[in-house]
Amino acid sequence: MLAGGRWAISGPATGSEPYERAFGRRFAEYVGTRHCVPVDHGSSALVTALETLRLPYGSTVLVPALTWVASASAVFRAGLVPILVDVDPETGCVGPDNIAPEADTGALIAVHWACAMADIPGIREITDPLGIAVIEDAAQAHGAQWLGKQAGSLGRIGCFSMQHSKVLTAGEGGAVVTDDDALAALLEELRADSRRYADGQSTAMGLDLVESATLMGANFCLSEFGAAVLCAQLGILDEQHAIRNANYLLLGKLLADVPGVRLLNHREEQTRLSLYEVPLIFDPLPDGVTAQQIADALTAELHTRFYPPRAPLNRSTLLRPWTKPSLAHLAGRFVAEHRTRSYPHAEHLVAHTVLAHHSSFLGDERDMADIADAVAKVLIAYQ
Repeated sequence: MLAGGRWAISGPATGSEPYERAFGRRFAEYVGTRHCVPVDHGSSALVTALETLRLPYGSTVLVPALTWVASASAVFRAGLVPILVDVDPETGCVGPDNIAPEADTGALIAVHWACAMADIPGIREITDPLGIAVIEDAAQAHGAQWLGKQAGSLGRIGCFSMQHSKVLTAGEGGAVVTDDDALAALLEELRADSRRYADGQSTAMGLDLVESATLMGANFCLSEFGAAVLCAQLGILDEQHAIRNANYLLLGKLLADVPGVRLLNHREEQTRLSLYEVPLIFDPLPDGVTAQQIADALTAELHTRFYPPRAPLNRSTLLRPWTKPSLAHLAGRFVAEHRTRSYPHAEHLVAHTVLAHHSSFLGDERDMADIADAVAKVLIAYQ
């Protein structure tokens, strides 16, 4: 690739399939959707997915309170208003019981959190009759399965991040998947300045992209280097899943004998895990002890980072739309909508959870025993 003379899909065609297109094709096959449009970031995946829906300016989009800030900030970037909703106390994901659609709700972003999947089929039983589009934020769920179907293929659109910390990574990158032919064509335009791949040979200018221009886009293109890295990593992803998931099951068994801690619960319909972060739930916490103290103690014991989840988005210092003058109108609505809302399930999970990164689960049985021993030691020390 480095000697191929092409670094981006906007460059002159070389006669060979671009790595970007090859990854899109292979990832669509992996997820089980008709289309995959790679982009430069997971945030860009969410923005373009929302823009394909062509919702009126200022429409509301439901977003779980327990997620990374991009799930909500992307809504603002699309000219819409995020409405935060609480999550299921067992899985940390938004569920059917958490949905109370607003009058002008056009979409719901359902985040698969940490290593659990949201109940997309159950959610769609509520949203489909109301015409509310479900966007799966599968940034933390590459390869997870619900009754054998891949995360990202269950909603109208699925969005992925390939940022540095993810199980499938190019440093920075993302992808949008869908079975909707019309939306896929719009996604291509939105990520490449109103251009799509030419149906046949390259254009007269020697480019693979044609100026179709039915919808104004921007430049969210994934680099050829990033796409090549993703093509290589995709081939070993399931092998890594097998190692991580076996270690996860072992750790669960080892922690079963340690009072005061458990792993996050999953719905039985989730037939394959994809470990992004592994939540250790300490409930109840020892008197006067915080999740941060537990995380710091585990980090000191194991010499690898453990950490609490970030604060729910209603308290996040990263979600401050009023700091951007261009968002003043949307920010005012956002503040007004959330003055009286609370998120007890998200708050409880954040207060009682310590996270371990998926890289800790690529070791062996001895490593899982070390984690279990460290958890037991720390809890005894805080009694």
